Amino acid sequence: MKIRFVGNACLRDGYIICKPVDNADDILVNRLFSKKTEREEKLGNMYLDIELDLQEKARTYSQLKTAWKLVECIYVSQNMEKPTEEEKYDMYLDLLEVYADKVENTINGEKRPVRLSDGNTASVARFIEGLMYHLSLYADLDFNAQSDVVRLLKEWEAFRSGLEKDPLDYSDIGCTVLLTEKEWREKKKFSDASGKGGYLELAHIVSKGSDESARDKAWNWLCLTREEHALQHEKGWEEFLRIYPHLKGRVYRARRLTGGKKREEELLSKEEK
Repeated sequence: MKIRFVGNACLRDGYIICKPVDNADDILVNRLFSKKTEREEKLGNMYLDIELDLQEKARTYSQLKTAWKLVECIYVSQNMEKPTEEEKYDMYLDLLEVYADKVENTINGEKRPVRLSDGNTASVARFIEGLMYHLSLYADLDFNAQSDVVRLLKEWEAFRSGLEKDPLDYSDIGCTVLLTEKEWREKKKFSDASGKGGYLELAHIVSKGSDESARDKAWNWLCLTREEHALQHEKGWEEFLRIYPHLKGRVYRARRLTGGKKREEELLSKEEK
């Protein structure tokens, strides 16, 4: 039996953990390993040939779709009508100049923006974050457009939360150097929970009392409004994540990285009940 599927994978405790993205693929994988177990009971240990296509640095379809939808929302906010494909592309080029990563032009030595077609997960993530910032600061949207942007924000935060490493927590493309608090504060322009701008605060997922070593790690930080930060402290994580479920992955990842696997399992167990 040979199957091919898109999944998320990570290395944990010496084992490769792989989870299909699509539920239908999940069923197929479970059937495959069930049959393997049945045959092993009769024939002994057996090994599967598995081919991994690692694309962690490639931009994803989800990212590209989000970026183009945000470009369209920005155009609508400025012109009060939907753009043609040509108009949307022109807006995209203008936004690249402002928010995209820059690389050196090999001909004249000047800086040029990295286009979506040439970007990777990290560079596209930074571009999308810039578009979100633009919308939170400059855009005047009607109710329907605001709803679209809020939905995109939640989908975007959920996508980032599902990554083993969030590229926006790091200052380099290889995701090896975490942002300092100063760098992080300079980059964060809107709430991770609601997308609101204004006065924002750094909230720790794992508290200083629980793990002092995690206090200065960017993967342990959330950007929240003062009201959202107060709500989290007052109601606790369980209630906070009920209101902002798109942040669950980020919270669980921070707990896992600080050795809080038992607590992560408790949260997941409560969620399932």
